[in-house]
Amino acid sequence: MTLPIRDAARGRPRLTVVQGSRAPVAADSEARWRRVAHAVLGCTQELAQHLLEQRWSRVDEALRERRELLGWLARLPLDADGRCALTALSQAADESEAAIGVMLGSRTPRQ
Repeated sequence: MTLPIRDAARGRPRLTVVQGSRAPVAADSEARWRRVAHAVLGCTQELAQHLLEQRWSRVDEALRERRELLGWLARLPLDADGRCALTALSQAADESEAAIGVMLGSRTPRQ
């Protein structure tokens, strides 16, 4: 997994997952979950920007991307801090999705 980078054409963060190395890699699990959590925060900032600019088609895309990142975070080996971060980010995502749903007129909560 690499850090989020900016795509020059679209100006949005992108998380690239790299697998398949035959060489042993010493993975620091704390650094890994922190990178994914940072990507979730970046996605949330992108979502807020789309809302401010009223770019409604991109709002749904950012919501789906954030949920995907939260799913990745949930599958990582987490310590106590990581579990707390996952809980907080998931609750914040649920609350913001409910608020966005009310704003856009869709009152059904996302799962």
